[in-house]
Parts: sequence; structure tokens; C-alpha cells
Amino acid sequence: MTDLDTGQQALLLSTDANHGDLQVATADDVLKAADAARAQINRSTRLALAYEAAARPAPTAKPAWTIADQDTGLPLTVTCMAGCNTAHWERNRGVDRADEINCTQYDRANTVYLPVSCGSNDAEDWNFLSVEITSRPVHPDPAKRIPVADIEVSEDHYITDLDPDGLAVVIDKIEQRVAAMRVRHAELIHARNEYLGRQA
Repeated sequence: MTDLDTGQQALLLSTDANHGDLQVATADDVLKAADAARAQINRSTRLALAYEAAARPAPTAKPAWTIADQDTGLPLTVTCMAGCNTAHWERNRGVDRADEINCTQYDRANTVYLPVSCGSNDAEDWNFLSVEITSRPVHPDPAKRIPVADIEVSEDHYITDLDPDGLAVVIDKIEQRVAAMRVRHAELIHARNEYLGRQA
């Protein structure tokens, strides 16, 4: 607003403008207050999403199945990661390499698409920062069997020609994506705990 005494622009913080409780502030003061408010909102969001993920029924593990190891001919007994969405075509073939059997828990419910272009190509809707939880249940290296997160990203792909409203839409979608990624973080913890519980 314009300061009526000096005619200069003034930035005001107010707890109750109707009662004249006005305080002149700098842009830095406002930005610091906004950062503090944003941090509090982020903490509350993380707590709510962690609660939601914890309250959701845990996915059940699928029954174990056995195929032959393509390299050794020995039997491989595969226990899928809880929540695995993989079709496991190797189960029908009856044979595969131990290091190539993967379990994946896809993030279908929280997928976000944005129009992304590469080079001179027209923009197409691309899956944006999808988080998959994966495991290699019979990998020769036991460390590879523990569930991990894979984030789907692409290099040299751009969202172009954004006006301020378009950029605001992308920011909103990224915020939604970050919130969904926090849910996936809690789900990854559950998946790892379930796996480690089976090893105990």
C-alpha cells in the first residue's frame, strides 16, 4: 500500500487491520514468515500422509512359487514382495535367471501426467515422477532382495511455453506429486519391514 504520510510504497503485516494493528515489514520479513508457515504446513502434511499410509491395510503377500534357475537348473522359490503387481510371465515358462526376476508395486493411484516435449517433438502426456517400489526376491546378492524405490524421470524432456497460470498448474502438480511421494515413502518402509520380518 502507499504510506499516506510519505507517499512511498510500504509493505504491511497485520494481525488485525480493523483495529489498526499494522506493522511495516520488509520483503525479507514476509518471505521468512512465509517460509515458517510453509514448513509448518509441510510438517502437518507429512504427518497426515504418514498416518494415512500407516492406517491403510497392508498389502498381503502372494503365495510362493517355484521355477528353475536358467543358469544352474536348481529350483528357485520366489516369494513376491507384498503388493507386487508384476505379471511374472517367467512363472508360466517355469525358468528364468535369478537376477532377472523382479517384483514391482506400481504407483497407479497417484500417477500425475504433464505435457512434456523432447527437442522439436510435440508435447505428449508423460508420467511424471512416478515412484515404484521394487524388489528382486531371489537375486544372488541378498542386498538386492530388499525393497527399494525407483523414481521414473527423463533427461532432456521439457514442459515448454508456460505462462504464469501454466507454471502455477505445474507447481500444483509437483506439490501433489511430492505429497504422493511421501505416501510412497511410508509404503516403502512398510514393504521393507514386511520383507525383513519374513527373514527373522
